[in-house]
Amino acid sequence: MMAELSILAAGFAGGVAFGLLYLALLKAGTRAIAGPRPALAFTALAALRAILVVGAVVGALALGAGAGALVAGLAGFVLVRVAATRRARTSNVRASGGGQAWK
Repeated sequence: MMAELSILAAGFAGGVAFGLLYLALLKAGTRAIAGPRPALAFTALAALRAILVVGAVVGALALGAGAGALVAGLAGFVLVRVAATRRARTSNVRASGGGQAWK
């Protein structure tokens, strides 16, 4: 029981770490759009994100992660993504004077 709980906790922590790295690459890609070669930089970073996703899943399966650990990793990723989205939305609303940031 305790070993299974530690595997789930490790999966969750791995998902959080994966989410932070994935979103950092996404942020770098969006900032690269303003650079001198935006299409190349954005495409390269998108390919790197895709490789990261495939590598994370294959690596977890190679280490013997079961469905529970994979779901825990997904939960960690979703937690980071939701937190980052809320943080971005809050800072955009503040910057736009309290209105809709996308209008």
